[in-house]
Amino acid sequence: MDAAPVISRGHNVAAFVPPVTEAALPYVFAILDRRILIVTADADRAVALADGLAAALISAGRTSFAVSGLARAVKRLAAGEPDVLLAGAADAGALLKRSALKPTVFGAVIVAWPEQFEDDDAAALESLLAECDKEAQRLILSAEPGSALDLLVERYAFKAMTFGFPPVEAPEGWVPPAPVGPARYVIARAGRFAEMRRRVLDALAPESDDAVVIASCPESRAAAEVLSQAAAGREPPVLVIESHQLAWIRTLFTPLSSLRLPSAADAVDRHAEALRTRIARTIDTVDLDRELFLVGPLLERYDPAVVAAAALRLAGPAGREGRSGGAGLDAAAAGAGAAPSWARVWVGVGRKDGVRPGDLVGAIAHQAKVPIEAIGRIDVRDLFCLVEVRADLAAKICADLTGVTLKGRRLVARVDKGPSQKPPRRA
Repeated sequence: MDAAPVISRGHNVAAFVPPVTEAALPYVFAILDRRILIVTADADRAVALADGLAAALISAGRTSFAVSGLARAVKRLAAGEPDVLLAGAADAGALLKRSALKPTVFGAVIVAWPEQFEDDDAAALESLLAECDKEAQRLILSAEPGSALDLLVERYAFKAMTFGFPPVEAPEGWVPPAPVGPARYVIARAGRFAEMRRRVLDALAPESDDAVVIASCPESRAAAEVLSQAAAGREPPVLVIESHQLAWIRTLFTPLSSLRLPSAADAVDRHAEALRTRIARTIDTVDLDRELFLVGPLLERYDPAVVAAAALRLAGPAGREGRSGGAGLDAAAAGAGAAPSWARVWVGVGRKDGVRPGDLVGAIAHQAKVPIEAIGRIDVRDLFCLVEVRADLAAKICADLTGVTLKGRRLVARVDKGPSQKPPRRA
């Protein structure tokens, strides 16, 4: 049964909707004649939905705004509520507390994929819906039926009509739809399809780019069948998905496997192995008598491995050491007096999230495209980390790291305090 006519008549509705922006759009299109508040799990979901709606809203002469920053949103809402407002639950709750958001002006509220919400979002959602007009239409779009959804519908969408959910008990003789075929997947943040497509092609190195079918998460079984048919006779298609879409594609594709791509950690490992190879080549081919004479007294006081590590640190940026025998050490010693200044960056993820120093090194090196030598000591606390970085790169690192997902958490990074002149030690 088509839910659109029921929705357009103003009934409360709970519908099974795959966790894909395109799948949710018809439900919004059905009520464009009223002012709509759409609550999502976070700002990324809000922006993705707003992008999908943009063309239809423009043609209908309707305005929209997706909340991605609270300060900007406060100013935008002070100028007047848009026809369609999209916000993560936490952001909407924060705007409500600041009296910037007035839920009573909206004639319809859509809760999009509540199964993606964090536990802390429940209180924000309750406060928000309690302030909405009691007569406002409620739509709950979900990809995970169950008791939690039933409770949400009962609490916030009284007498909602349901559409598309699989039966709790399969009718006699009912046969579930067969998988459309095999597929592979990689997980990425929203808006990074082009980058991930390039990385997939680099990893697979096909004869031609057209030899591999690479697509975003299909919004329906029909779309999945089209992808499978397009890949017929070739390798299984590669789906670039977000983590919350994995359960959905498991219902469509079998066998389904993860495609491993080279990561930032792999790049660090390759860098380290190349450095070890150059050092070994130097030991085998270069006369090191002068250097051994210089470090001889240190070998009587310290472990040789510690002496080697200290010499490597003094050698400076990788790529200089070992390439010209003793000349590299001479150059490093000559520049040792010009110590760089360092700043400390606060990152909102910590030990309780399972983060290790190596995870942050990889994330910073990959996202900010800075050399490993620009990263110093990393102090991992329970709820956050403090990372010492080169002062001239601190602002760039904060900007590039903010919004990145690490260990399932969306990162926030900011400069913790001004730079010091003391070089950090790597954890």
